[in-house]
Parts: sequence; structure tokens; C-alpha cells
Amino acid sequence: MKFSKTFFNKALVASGLLLALPFSSLPAQADGFHYQISMSTRFIADAEGKLSVLGMGWTYDADVSAALIEESEITDANRAEVLKGRASDILADLFDLGYFSQLAVGGEPVDVTEVEDYGMVLGTDGRLTLSFQLPLVDPVSVKGKKVSLRMADPDGVGTLTYVDTQQVSLDATLAAACSSPSLTQETVTLPGDHKLTVPTAAFECRP
Repeated sequence: MKFSKTFFNKALVASGLLLALPFSSLPAQADGFHYQISMSTRFIADAEGKLSVLGMGWTYDADVSAALIEESEITDANRAEVLKGRASDILADLFDLGYFSQLAVGGEPVDVTEVEDYGMVLGTDGRLTLSFQLPLVDPVSVKGKKVSLRMADPDGVGTLTYVDTQQVSLDATLAAACSSPSLTQETVTLPGDHKLTVPTAAFECRP
């Protein structure tokens, strides 16, 4: 369970998980460190119809959720503040990793920038859901182009998944000009013969 070295040094080493080591240095132990994120993504256009924001929802599995809040002593009074702080810690490190997001329009990579709009909630099932608006550095025209979003933890420790195509959506502007999103996945083999499933959401827009 590793979001990045910095985050786990700050948040989890104290709990004895020792998850700040690179995946490549832990081939034997790595099987114990995987975690799951169930995702949703909404593609959002600006007033000119250009793709400008990815609306993300990430729900962490129960074990990593428990680890992330183990030391927090959440009460009804401090719940919102504690969860906002935890979300801030996670996002600060995810910025260095590109938020696990590889966006392309017309086959060309598109850069994203730092998240400012975000929140986190703790469900009754004990799972944390991180929601955030991931802005593009510059809005991009999608007319006549294919848009694809590949989601992967570069360390191979986290597995990101969409349950189904219902978890990928377009706002009204894009939905009127583009096809419905599709989902594909590939299997990537990492050091130690660890296999990672990487999902890609894609849609095509009319000229």
C-alpha cells in the first residue's frame, strides 16, 4: 500500500507498515502491499467546449482506508477537518506522480496540473473516498479527436479499476459531441513477475 515515499513516511511508517520502500526493492514482500482503488471519472468541458477538467472519485479498499486513518482519532466534531487533511497529504504526493493519470487527446499527451478542489468522506463500510477536480494545464479541443485516459500507479502497488462503463461519464457538452466512453484494459508485467491490470477509458468526438 504505497501512494509515494513522502506520504507513507509521514502517515504510515509510524503504524509499522514500512511501506515507503520502492516496489523494486521488495520483490518478495510486495504481494502483501497491494491495495485497490475503485474509480469514477467525469470528463468536463469549459464554456468553449474544450476538455478542461477530469472529475475524479477514488474509493480505497477497507484495509488501506483503515491504515490511512489509524492514528487520526476521528470524532464527529473533527471528522471533516481530519479527512480534509488526509486528502491534502495524499494529493500532495500524487502531484509528483501525475495523479496516476495518463491523458491523451488525438494521440498526444496532455498535461494536468495541481489539484485545488478536493474532499474526502468516510463511508459506513469503512472505506475512504477521495474526490477531486483534476485540471488540465490548458483546455484542449477534442473536435474530431480520440480522448483516452490510462490509469496506473507507476510503482505497481496500487490497482486502479472501473467497475463498469457507468463509472466513466461525459458532461452535457461533451456528451452531445462525442461517443459514449468505452473501457479496455491491459496486463503489464513488473519486476518480480508482478502483474498489473491497467484500465483505459476512451471516447471519440465528432469534427
